[in-house]
Amino acid sequence: MSVAMNAPAPTLAAISREKGKEFSVGLTMGWLVYLNDILNLNKPMTEDQIELCAIEVIDTYGSLKMSDLTFLFRKIISGQFGEFYESLTIQKVLTFFRQYFDERCNLAELESERAHANFASVDTFNYSRNLKRLWKPPIPQRGSKGYR
Repeated sequence: MSVAMNAPAPTLAAISREKGKEFSVGLTMGWLVYLNDILNLNKPMTEDQIELCAIEVIDTYGSLKMSDLTFLFRKIISGQFGEFYESLTIQKVLTFFRQYFDERCNLAELESERAHANFASVDTFNYSRNLKRLWKPPIPQRGSKGYR
C-alpha cells in the first residue's frame, strides 16, 4: 500500500481538473467494468450502476491516486475483501473504497509520524562550529591592553 500511496501518479481529482470529469469518470468506469467482468458474477452491476459508482468514487475519493486504484482493484480481485456472494453492488464497491481509504490514511499518519520522529532525532549540532559562535572573546575596552 505504501508503494501505491507514494507512487508519482496523478490523483483522481487532478485527472478531473486536467482532462475533465467525464474523462475521469470513464477511466474509473473502465476499472469497474473490468472488475464486473473478471469476477464472473451472476448479478453484475448494470452500466448505470457502474457510472453512478464511478461518479461517487471520484467525488468522495478524489485524493486517491491511479496507483491506489490499481492496488485496490488487485486486492478486490484477489479476494482480500471477502466474498461477493455472486453479486457486486455500488454499496460493496464503496465499502471497499472506504476500507482502503481508512487504511491508507492510517498508514500515511504513521509514515508522517515516523518521518517527524526521524527528523527530530537527528543530531545536527556541530560542536566546533557552534562553540566558536557561542564563545565570543570579550571586546577590549578603551584604554585597555589590546585596544586599537
